Order: sequence, then C-alpha cells, then structure tokens
Amino acid sequence: MAAAFACTGLITTTAACASSGPTSPVPGAPPVVIKVGSANAYTTLDPAQAYDIGAWTLYSNVYQGLMSYRPGSDTPQPDAAQSCGYTGHADETYTCVLRPDMTFSNGDPLNAEAVKYSIDRVIAINDPNGPAAILSATIASVETQGNNTVVFHLKSPDATMPAKLTSGVASIIDPKTLPAAKEAAPDYTGVVGSGRYKIDSVTFTGSGAGKSPSEVELSLNPSYKGAAATPRNSGIDLRYYPDQVGTKKALDDGQVDTVIADLNVSDVVSMQQDQQLGTGLQVDSGPGGGIHMIVLNTASGVFAKQPVRRAVAELVDRGAIADNAFSHLVSPAYTIVPSIIADATSSFSTYGQRPLSADKVRQQLKSAGVALPVPFTFAYYSRGDQAIAQEAGLIKQQLEAGGIFKVTLHDYVTHPKLAAAILDNHTFDAYSLTWYSDYLDIDDYIAPLVGPHNAAQNGYTAPAALIADGLAHTNREDAKSDYAQIQQDIARDVPVVPLWQSSQFAATQENVDGVPLTLDSSGIQRWWLIGKSSTS
Repeated sequence: MAAAFACTGLITTTAACASSGPTSPVPGAPPVVIKVGSANAYTTLDPAQAYDIGAWTLYSNVYQGLMSYRPGSDTPQPDAAQSCGYTGHADETYTCVLRPDMTFSNGDPLNAEAVKYSIDRVIAINDPNGPAAILSATIASVETQGNNTVVFHLKSPDATMPAKLTSGVASIIDPKTLPAAKEAAPDYTGVVGSGRYKIDSVTFTGSGAGKSPSEVELSLNPSYKGAAATPRNSGIDLRYYPDQVGTKKALDDGQVDTVIADLNVSDVVSMQQDQQLGTGLQVDSGPGGGIHMIVLNTASGVFAKQPVRRAVAELVDRGAIADNAFSHLVSPAYTIVPSIIADATSSFSTYGQRPLSADKVRQQLKSAGVALPVPFTFAYYSRGDQAIAQEAGLIKQQLEAGGIFKVTLHDYVTHPKLAAAILDNHTFDAYSLTWYSDYLDIDDYIAPLVGPHNAAQNGYTAPAALIADGLAHTNREDAKSDYAQIQQDIARDVPVVPLWQSSQFAATQENVDGVPLTLDSSGIQRWWLIGKSSTS
C-alpha cells in the first residue's frame, strides 16, 4: 500500500504510478493524440470525494462502471459486467456478473472484491460534499460470490440501481491505489482504473490551496475490456484554462483540437455564423441534461415565507432570459426535470408562460403581510461568461419591477468560491444553480434537489414516501403519478424556480470528427470516439 502512494507530492508534473514504461498498441487505433480544452479542472481523482463535472468527465474515460450508456441511448447496459439484473424478493437485490479475465490498466485483477472495495469505500468515507448519498441511500451491503459475481443488497426496492452503477461515484478502482477509509490528497495522481484510457501524467500550477491541474496526458489502456467502441485516437492531451474566454482563445490559436461545453454563448453564436459562411471552426450541438434554476433559502431569511418565493416564480420572464441573455441557445424550463427525461411535467406553468403583472404580485404580498420592497442578495458564478452576468441583470430588473424586490447581485466567478462563501454555512438568500444528472433517470433530479440529502442546501424536502414510491417501480411508467405529484408540490412550495434547460455545444478544428457522437443526453464525453485526419 505504501508503495502505491510513493508518487504523490510532486509540484510540477506528476507521473501516474501505473503508467511508466512502454505499452502495447491497441489494434485499430490510429496514432493521433486529441488535444481537448476545458474550463473545468478536476478537483480530485478520488471517486469517493469528487462531485464535479471536471472530475467525472475524466472518470468516464479512465474508470469503468459495471454499467454504462451506449452513445445515443438512455438505457444502461453492462460494461465491466457481462450481465446485471434484479434478483430475490421484491427487487431488493441486484446481481452483476463481471466479464471474464478483467484487469486494471496495470495488470492487477479486476474481480468482485475490487468492485466491493470500491463501493464500500465510497459509502464508508461518506464525504459530506461528495456523491456518497447516491449509493448509501440505496445499498445496505455488498456481497461477493466467487471472483466474478457481486450482489448488492438494497435497503428498499430501487429501480434506478442500473443507472446509478453508470455514474462516476460507482467507478471501480484498483484497491491497491486508494486506502479504504481515507480520501486521497487533491494532487494525488496514482489512481488506476480499467477504462478506455489511463493517466500518464498530470501537470500542476500554483501551490497550497491554489494548486490545481493544468494538463492531463492520457494514453489508451491496452488491457481494456468493455462496451466502448474501437478508439479513433491513441491518446488525449487535456488542457485546462481559467475560463471560457481561455478555451476559445486556445481554439483560435490552434492549441486544442476541440472544446466540449466550455464555451461562451456569444462565441457559440459567432462561430455558428462563421460556419454558415463556410469559414472558421466547426460547431456541433446536442441535447443537454442541465436545468438552471434560482435556489431560494426556505429555512431562514426573506424566502422563508412561501408568498415571497411564489412572487419570484410569478415575476421571472424565462423567455426574455433565454432570448436576450442566451440568444435562444437554451429553452425555458417549467420544472426541475429537463424535457429529455421521461415523466418531466410543466408544473411551473401554473404561474403562466409570461410574468404576472407587478400590481397583482404586489397586492398578493401586501395581503400576506409582507413589507415591500423585499431586499435580498442573488449570488451566481459567471465563469467569465457574459451571458450569465446578463441573466443576473435581467433577473434583478424583472424582480425589482414595481418596487417588489430590491436585489443585490454578487458574482463569485466560480462555483467552488460560491460554495465556500455561502453554501457550506447556509448563509444565502438566493443563488443560481445548474444541475446536471449523475445518471439518466428522473430520480436524479428529484432526490438530490428535494430529497433528504438536498444538494441545493436550501432547507426543503419533498415527501419521502413519494420519493420512495417512485423508486420502487422497476417499470418506470408506473412511477409517473408519483413524480407528477412531486413536481406539482415543488411548484406549489417554490423552493426553487426553474429558468431554462441547456443544450450542449462543441467546437472543433476542421480536421477533427466524431465529436457529435459524444453529444447525447448522458452528458458523457466519450473521447475515444474523436478522431482527426492528421497528427498536427
């Protein structure tokens, strides 16, 4: 175990412990490296700790889960497993059988014990800011039967178990590389997985609390066995930039081959116009699973009163925000579940497609004994995207109409800064949140946002019985009425106000192809599908 941690602590470039020395080529893979630009640097390579897009994007390429999504599909299929299914009474056990002769990228065996270790470790560490609740809310215990069979004993029936096993929190790690009861340091790079790629090196910038990765070099894992297609490249050079301005400049300067998602709205619009004229970069789009909302503190402060929260829902103009701030690149949302997910409703349409008149809202608040104007601070993080800043300005303008609210805006620039300042200590009035699913099921919008482990941290919980009933139906059609009621309750109580749902956009150099294959509702960047016509 100690030897596995011997390569921590390097400041500039850290070589991954399992990646030294030559590796055998992967049949059919062309000898090209794809340079990917991102504004979302990973926080940690430890699946027990990370709950951010940057980390999970790496996980889907470096680690495997028992299940995964095929491109364009929203149905989980076996990946590291050769089969998985519900067994036993009342669907309270879920059994997976691994593919034969599975190994990690360093040659260590990937067996049932490794799967059990990975899942047990996440649940035992139970990082309060991590993703453990995805598993701990469902799994009572994990049992191994021989080398290749894993049995999950569930606390109660959970129809989303196949989907949860596709998520980053269920990544299978080599037990030799991460201790059972302790999280890895943020700069630890000695992780070993069994995914399509392995990490060769990580370059860091800064020091102390300001130390962060700036580049990750990956090569193909020659031992890979799973559902992924034959790779169209031989490696990835992942480069991080401070913001979306930086990713666009990297594209313009030819420093990267592609940027997926991390683009400013204005840049996407400009690139689309250039593309129509036959010049510039290629721009591709696909369905997005993100829901953007205003989160209101229901536990304390001005929004502890439902009539005040309701007023926000009545005054916001989603259409104006989508059109004016985002140039029609997003769509108005009337529930916390995107339309691409089964059983999404439009519960917030009860407040109308257009905002209610300020006079009516003012009268409602006066009747409820609310003194006007209602002062509050609206926190957000722009990441250098002027569209987000413009949205905040529009929200302020809409809510201040008729003297109903007095809004102070605070841009924290990045989500970690916002979380450290106001979420960790629950000292907020309202803030903007964009939620992306961990797996493709309506439960992953309901349970994290209004369930007992509320990730929005706003003091609101939907009826636990309804959430449990929804999970119990392995035939998801039978859960429709439960989820409709939950969404109706959210619209009535207004703990959040959904504003818009996202689409995905990617920009690539003209000699790069395959990126559209990664732009599906799962949000997974399948780097192995990306190719290019030259090694330049």
